Amino acid sequence: MIKVSYQLDENKYSYLKVTGHAEFADEGQDLICAAVSSIFYGLMNALDEMPEDAEVHDNPDDIEIKILSDDQTVQNYINLVLIQLKTIEYSYGDFITIKERK
Repeated sequence: MIKVSYQLDENKYSYLKVTGHAEFADEGQDLICAAVSSIFYGLMNALDEMPEDAEVHDNPDDIEIKILSDDQTVQNYINLVLIQLKTIEYSYGDFITIKERK
């Protein structure tokens, strides 16, 4: 299962992490993993343009993003990513879960 966690501090996103595999289909054919990977890599590419606003760690088993500022563009990016991921979760909730961490 893909697990996504995020954190809000004073109504601003401060953290986002994805880990796991959907196991929806065989490796290389898993559309859920491909969709989630595409969304996260798009976000990482966008955040590369603003390194003072976010710290990105692309590890072998997870992707972890720490938001270092309350820049509205970064906040909008994170919100858009969560909307996209929640859309996937709505249809494929057995393979992806999204939770706010406290």
